[in-house]
Amino acid sequence: MAATRKQQGKTMETSGQADEVRAAIDYGIDIEMLIDNIKRDPGELIRRHQTALNTAEKLREAKYK
Repeated sequence: MAATRKQQGKTMETSGQADEVRAAIDYGIDIEMLIDNIKRDPGELIRRHQTALNTAEKLREAKYK
């Protein structure tokens, strides 16, 4: 993977990484959501996952009623 460089205190992507990110975005991946999730602590990720799982279970149960 391409190296990163620092510019004004921020890590900047090299052109190889930028191409990979652009390809992911073009494919439909929500990069902003990924970045937000990287910033979350593990406990918050587990809580959010459990909420989504509970919702999916309720929807599945409602489908068969």
